[in-house]
Amino acid sequence: MESHLQTGESGGNVAQLYRRIFGYVAPYRFRFAMGLVTALLAGASTGALYVALKSVTGLVLRGHADLSINVPILGTVDVTKWASPWLSLEGEWQTSGKVAALCMVVPFFVLLRGTLDFLANTQLAWVEQRITLDLRRKVFSRIMERSLEFFNKRRSADLIQTVVGMTSVCSNAGMTLAQDLVRRPAAVLAVIVVLFISDPIFMGFSFIVFPLCMLPVIIFSRRVRKSGKNEQTIAGQIMGILQEAFAGIRVVKSHAREAHELQRFTVSATAVKDTALRLNRLVEIVGPLVESTASLGIAGGLFYCWWRHVPFDEFMARCLALVAIYPDVKALSRTQMVMQRCRAASDTIFELLHEPVEIQNAPNALQLGKVRGEISFENVTYGYQPGAAPAVRGLTLRFEPGKFYALVGESGAGKSTTLSLLLRFYDPTSGRVLLDGHDLKDIAQTSLREQIAIVNQDLFLFHDTIESNIRYGRLDATLDEVREAARIARADEFILKQPQGYATVVGDKGCNLSGGQLQRVTIARALLRHAPILLLDEATSNLDPDTEQAFKDALRVLRQGRTVIAIAHRFSTILEADQIVVMDQGAVLDMGTHEELLGRCPVYERLYRLQFAATQ
Repeated sequence: MESHLQTGESGGNVAQLYRRIFGYVAPYRFRFAMGLVTALLAGASTGALYVALKSVTGLVLRGHADLSINVPILGTVDVTKWASPWLSLEGEWQTSGKVAALCMVVPFFVLLRGTLDFLANTQLAWVEQRITLDLRRKVFSRIMERSLEFFNKRRSADLIQTVVGMTSVCSNAGMTLAQDLVRRPAAVLAVIVVLFISDPIFMGFSFIVFPLCMLPVIIFSRRVRKSGKNEQTIAGQIMGILQEAFAGIRVVKSHAREAHELQRFTVSATAVKDTALRLNRLVEIVGPLVESTASLGIAGGLFYCWWRHVPFDEFMARCLALVAIYPDVKALSRTQMVMQRCRAASDTIFELLHEPVEIQNAPNALQLGKVRGEISFENVTYGYQPGAAPAVRGLTLRFEPGKFYALVGESGAGKSTTLSLLLRFYDPTSGRVLLDGHDLKDIAQTSLREQIAIVNQDLFLFHDTIESNIRYGRLDATLDEVREAARIARADEFILKQPQGYATVVGDKGCNLSGGQLQRVTIARALLRHAPILLLDEATSNLDPDTEQAFKDALRVLRQGRTVIAIAHRFSTILEADQIVVMDQGAVLDMGTHEELLGRCPVYERLYRLQFAATQ
């Protein structure tokens, strides 16, 4: 199945596009085949319905049925005489009970066709839902593989729309087309064959009219594709507005911008409405145009039947047969429309799946055991934007295992970038980063990050229980281990005061907790990881003095045997470090103890004096 995603250009020709979509059918081919077989039988049953209708109307209205067949070369073959006992209502058979029973043949064939349609629809709907799930998993997995650089350039709302909306459109259209291209032609062909056998001239005239019915489809299909693509784009925009409004609700309310957000939403929602109506008009106008063209055939058929003196019951049977296949013809006329709408969504999906992943594991990447925690940066340079000044440049730095390092410097000095490179969120433009002597590019990303625990400056909790948020650090941790981590982080006390204790739901992004409580839960999550490397990005910024002192006391114990790297502005935390790394403009300016740096590093001394003055 992977080959479907790795070959050919994204957005290629339609046949290639649908080969990719139907590549996901392989695991469900039995159900899919059953759906197509029942759809084929449902279509063919329309021809049987016509035969039954013609026979019953002939028997009921004229007392006998005419089933003569025009076979090329052989001429007319009269089947009636072979089945005369069954196709006659003369004598004792002419009773109301027998006639009523005979009339039930028509509902029987209608019920048969309906049952086959039901079976086909349910089987293909089952396959469709599985394909939708597989597509969503594939797209979501692909997105999760991307680096932070990818997420820095994409709106999360657009990604959500791709995962949820476009995959649904893609799989739904795929199954709709599969059924329509099997059942609909079978139904039309069955009736055409039966009618052609009965009267070749009548059907020959229909073959002239049918191609004319396709003209509206050809004319409007390209416009449908364009409108379909616009629909998906605008849907992504409205989702972006919703996401930003909900995620930034504190900013919205603090600035009293509810009306402004409503206006933004209204503009985008109106655009969605207008695009949807435009698309609906393009799709729906095809039906009347096809019907109007087809009515020429009906008018010609009427004249033909008058000219050939076709009996009324046969004429009605033919008309009813044509009416019966009308939904099938109409659905076929929209097939191109469905295809173009699906293609607009599919292009986006497969383009995303084809984009190369920025950070990839090397072939046979190393799976690490527990590491010592020796970290080296060797002449590392990295910039977020091409052409812009690099965030770090020529960075050469060594962190010895089991020691506590503090990174200090003004904003933009490269401190957070250094941690991001260590986590391999980005790859250096030049130079390399080593862990225990192994280049990070040679280590499997999951294995690397299992060695690292981190408390970020941007605190984030999931809309889940406190217990689940702490256990996110190590999914197999027991409740006792979760509580021990919370106790060390000084979170246990406030957690037990919550309405449901550890089972309390923290709300979206932890909104039901204070900043200090949220940070303590985040610290507990990192401590639970028991990783040999601990990264602290302003880990104590939201802690009160008592809790901060308690955390530092715990850290003195936890740092034993661990490499700890902290980004900190509070000198109460910095002074705990074995070594202080002063960074400026992406490079290491100096490195040493507090006393050493005060005497020789003006940048460090200025930072210290500024904070010291601020505390007076």
